[in-house]
Formats: sequence, structure tokens, C-alpha cells
Amino acid sequence: MYETQTVIAEPNVTIRPLQLSDAEAVQRYASDESVAGTTTIPQPYPEDGGEMFVKQAVEAHANEEAFYFGILADGELIGAIDLRSIECENRTVECGYAIAASHWGKGIATRAVALALRCAFCELRVDIVFAHCLKRNPASARVLEKNGFRETGDFASNLPKFKDEPSRAFQLTKQEWFANNPMEHSFDNA
Repeated sequence: MYETQTVIAEPNVTIRPLQLSDAEAVQRYASDESVAGTTTIPQPYPEDGGEMFVKQAVEAHANEEAFYFGILADGELIGAIDLRSIECENRTVECGYAIAASHWGKGIATRAVALALRCAFCELRVDIVFAHCLKRNPASARVLEKNGFRETGDFASNLPKFKDEPSRAFQLTKQEWFANNPMEHSFDNA
């Protein structure tokens, strides 16, 4: 059983499990075409998309199938980050995220990924976190690189929305993360 109900925070940025009351905020940022343009968010976003997404996310989190967190900046929900595609045998997980365009370029996504990594390595106790982004989204690649991810190669996306579009794969191992975050060893009981 995982302990992922905790709120993980640093100054001005917090991640916490998504809640049903987050649906309206999710609807707001996910409806923005610029946010949907480089994420798996459908475009146009359905009128009930926020409510449907949050219900599915809360259920998946409760069932430990995937872990969905709201990203809060100064107390306002402005995005979401998830740890999904969990492979227990290989102790791996995939990280994905999206934030409102009005908060791009402020370092919020970078800090949210850092908080999610703490959850992945210290609470879920995975050994490797994977991530990917479209080649045409260098800002997302920078978020990953700032958090210590190494690029592992290019591939053609197989997602229907981005079929055959050039993408970049990244990974970060637990050992690499702890080497770059020595203070986090106090959270590691593995």
C-alpha cells in the first residue's frame, strides 16, 4: 500500500492528490488550446472534461492504479501532475504534467516535477521514472533536464493525437536522483 495522500510542498508550489472540487479549475486550464497543443489533453476539451478527468483520477489514485496530483501555485490549482503506467515488477513509473499557460516560464512545472519525484522515489519506492515530450516542446524537455532526467532517445509518438510525431524519451534512476538530492536520503527507508 502506498502513502500518497500527503501534501508535498515547497515555497509557492504544492502538489496534493486531486479532489472532486478541482474539476472547475481543471476545466479552465485544460480548455486552453495552447495547453492541449503539446499534451494528451483532448482538443477541443469536452464541456464536462474537468469533471470526468477528476473523477477518473480520484478513482485511479484510490485504487493505486495511478497517482494524480493537483499543482497549486500560491494556493490556486493551476495544473496536474501524475505518476502512471506503474510496473511493480520493474519498479518503474511514468511522469506527465500540464499547467495553465498563464503560469509557463515561472519554474512552477520544474518544482512540481521535483515534488512528484520525491513521491515516486521516497513513497512509491520506484527505481526508475520515465517521461517523454514532443520534440517541438523544448520547454518541457528543460523541465525534465533541470530535474536530472537523461534523454534516452527519440521516437515517433504512437498516441493517436500525435501519431508519428517526433518525440524525446527521458529517464531518471533512483540512484541518480539521490546523488543529486542528498538531503532526501532521510526519507528513504528502502
